[in-house]
Amino acid sequence: MMFAMFRVMLLRLLRDRGALAMTFLLPPLVFVIFATVFAGSTGENIKLKLVIADQARTPASGRLVEALLQDGHLRALSADPNTAKTVRRQVRAGKADAGLIILSDPAGAGTPFLIVTDTTRAMAAPMTRGRIQAALSERLPDIMLEKALGMVEPAYAPLSPGQKSQAEAIVDKVHDDAKAGRAVPAAQDMFATEAISGGGKSRGAITYYAGAVTILFALFSAVNAAMTLIEERRAGVADRILAGAAGMVPALNGKFLFIVLQTVLQAAAIFLVAQLLYDTQVRSHLLPWLATSVCVGVCAGGMALGIVSLTQTRDQAQLVSTFLILILAAVGGSMVPRFLMPPWLQTLGFFTPHAWAIDAYQALLWRDAEWTSLYPAWGVLVGVGLAGLMLAHVMARLVRR
Repeated sequence: MMFAMFRVMLLRLLRDRGALAMTFLLPPLVFVIFATVFAGSTGENIKLKLVIADQARTPASGRLVEALLQDGHLRALSADPNTAKTVRRQVRAGKADAGLIILSDPAGAGTPFLIVTDTTRAMAAPMTRGRIQAALSERLPDIMLEKALGMVEPAYAPLSPGQKSQAEAIVDKVHDDAKAGRAVPAAQDMFATEAISGGGKSRGAITYYAGAVTILFALFSAVNAAMTLIEERRAGVADRILAGAAGMVPALNGKFLFIVLQTVLQAAAIFLVAQLLYDTQVRSHLLPWLATSVCVGVCAGGMALGIVSLTQTRDQAQLVSTFLILILAAVGGSMVPRFLMPPWLQTLGFFTPHAWAIDAYQALLWRDAEWTSLYPAWGVLVGVGLAGLMLAHVMARLVRR
């Protein structure tokens, strides 16, 4: 009996080409995609987008800007116009991962570099600092030496070309002073950091993940609701609905409206917790938040109905929908922030609803963006949803014929 059941299950799997492909082809494909996403988020593959404003306009600062623009580990560009305001505006709008404002001559005293970052991209500041230090060491070592001499000279003795013995004496004196606990010239920190904050250091990250979780679970919940199509088809209910004059149109539209409402209520629950625990400013942006959540609901409802309409069984619907949702979530930034991904993967993320939903919530609740800046995200989300709903209607008509 045991081996007979084993044989029945094996033959059933081998005869079902769809189940065979989903069992043995989809898992390796998911592995490849996830490996690409998560391996691409390591330091060696990250290419930050850096916007630079050179306010010093000295030969040394010009050489540094040129070195950064040519750095293959960065996607650096000069601010246009070349002002600190432009840098701050682009970082706050999310158009750049970090900004660099060169305040004074890098070879001079003081703190010549101001790094501007968004607190939602905490890794951007140290990574930018590292690339600047690498550029100074590799491309401008004379600048580093000149700055070091500028710190040592006033404290010990003037240096002139060829005074090797005097330089050695200075080094020995620094060593002796440090060993004896006496004050020595401290290495000046060349960097200052300015965080673009929307009223709370961690609020940006909270807003990011609130949006990421909202779109992720909106799709899972929508697919679960859309699977009633398959149950109705199997129970014969769909045949009775199709026999009517309107066909499946009212049924599909009713399910679609239910999913939209369900998504809005689900988003309300998530952001209510964010408001209560982390002071995310939802109440002060209630109307645009509601519009964004409705657009997310339209997207989730249309996608879910479209996916389910293409499958024949509940098992197929569950496997295909889970596969698609997880892949879109990984590429779209619901699992790993997109700025940590390689540039080509960041571009690919714009073909997912997750990226648009996350950007819309962040622009609204973190960057205090105008309504007009949300229109592209709303348009993409609604467009994807209506396309999925249209696909579901087309498949229902094909079944009716």
